[in-house]
Amino acid sequence: MFAKLITTAAVVMVVAVGSANAGSTPQGLKADGLRLQAMADRYQQMRGTTPEGIRADGLRLQAIARAYQSRPAASYYTPQALNAMGQRWTALAQTYRQPSSVSQPSSFRWGDAGIGAAGGLGLVACTALLIVFARRLRRAKLAL
Repeated sequence: MFAKLITTAAVVMVVAVGSANAGSTPQGLKADGLRLQAMADRYQQMRGTTPEGIRADGLRLQAIARAYQSRPAASYYTPQALNAMGQRWTALAQTYRQPSSVSQPSSFRWGDAGIGAAGGLGLVACTALLIVFARRLRRAKLAL
């Protein structure tokens, strides 16, 4: 199984190297140049910098402006939608207006202290295990 994997990898590398060197021949260089020129031409067309593209964009934007110019702003939303948005904004304002309940600043929270202590002990235990395994790994390498 391992021999098949190595053989497949060798074949892939030979094919890749063979195709990579094809660009250094005169025909390969010409093909690369033509391909890159075609890509550059296509990107130039996609950017819309041709006079026809600029004219088309201008006409499209003018049509959009005329469509929005003929409608009043209030026609974008129904009365129900405006009412719903007003209720939403009112609820948000009331949420921020209510004072939040803040506990006494001088009170000590033992639960938070316990969480911090447990996290610190866990970090120390992980560090100790890492040191022990690193030393055992070094000793095992030296014994060989």
